[in-house]
Amino acid sequence: MTRITRLQNISRREILKGTGIAATALAAPAILTRPVRRAAAAENVIRIMGVTTVALPDWSEFEKDTGLKVEFTPIDDAIGTFLHEVEANDAGERYDLFAAFSGPWKGLAGKDLLLQVDSSRLSNWGGVSQEVRTSPLIMGGEGALWSVPLVMNADSFAYFPSLVGAPPAPEPVSWSLIFDSDKTKGMIALDDSFFTLQHCAAYLKFNKLAEIGNPGNLSSSECETVANFLIERKKAGQFRTLWVTYDEQVSLLVNGEVAAETAWEPAAMEARNQGAAVEYAWTIEGYDKWMINAFIPKQAEQRGNLDQIYTALNWFLGGAYAANIAKLRGYVTPRSDLGVAYGKSAGLPAADVALIEDTVSKLQKKFSHELFWNSGWPDDIPAYEREMSRFKNA
Repeated sequence: MTRITRLQNISRREILKGTGIAATALAAPAILTRPVRRAAAAENVIRIMGVTTVALPDWSEFEKDTGLKVEFTPIDDAIGTFLHEVEANDAGERYDLFAAFSGPWKGLAGKDLLLQVDSSRLSNWGGVSQEVRTSPLIMGGEGALWSVPLVMNADSFAYFPSLVGAPPAPEPVSWSLIFDSDKTKGMIALDDSFFTLQHCAAYLKFNKLAEIGNPGNLSSSECETVANFLIERKKAGQFRTLWVTYDEQVSLLVNGEVAAETAWEPAAMEARNQGAAVEYAWTIEGYDKWMINAFIPKQAEQRGNLDQIYTALNWFLGGAYAANIAKLRGYVTPRSDLGVAYGKSAGLPAADVALIEDTVSKLQKKFSHELFWNSGWPDDIPAYEREMSRFKNA
């Protein structure tokens, strides 16, 4: 994934086929039914509602380290679905933590549906980078912390070096291969969601082809500008198709239907596993950088299990989770340095330690690029939807 935060319910569960997450969990509906409220916390149990990207196939190490059991309920990673569960279905009455993309905290905090996070109770918080600790994706006014990053990544695109005439990773390549290149004309697939607008905006901004402020949170006029460029390139024959699901991304690459496509990193990894000579781009212009965060529902205050919740959060900010998520997804946590140390001290195989180190090194380099952090929930959703629709219908 990487991630997809769109208004319709598009599931990321395809990514997790074969990762070992319990079948009963994967069978859970995307829109959850509303059970009877529970008034008290369950003893020694942390109930989490979240996108499956953050889940582990085996929680035994968490249980051993914390003395707590996990009940994880997966939910589609469309933010509209998450907001519906919290606001309309009172999910805070049933869950101790939410795990979702970073954007929604503003609306939920404004409606008194979240608790501020007390960073003094997070033992590893001091080692989190200044950029992350002060990010507007998690911080409100007057230093209020509203969520804790669990996993992060920097998305770009998948490409066949032999077909696009570009070097393999980690040699940087340009997003022009996707949006504006005669070498790839008619051989490009784009994300069907409005994130295509943000990817293109980053390309236009970096190359001074349009006046763009923050590619991760476009204004109405900026959305229109980007859509106009995309329509021009569409009429020039640049794009072959749009994809919606993870399986579609993989299939387009494995079947050789495209030379390059905007993609989630696990899709490129899976295509390689199936024999496609695909690279995942290190880019000149930058990346779609994102976080999936943990939120504490307001109701936890009355349930009296905040000690357990902070025990869980501290484990997520520790070395065992960082090591596991790096191996499983190729993602990092805010304390991935602890994952490297954990891998060595726990006696993990040398290949696993090297994989963790490579993941951390890769993301450190990609995160250091100027462009751009994805807001997860843009301020002007109607403009995004309108202009993406105009592009698709042109």
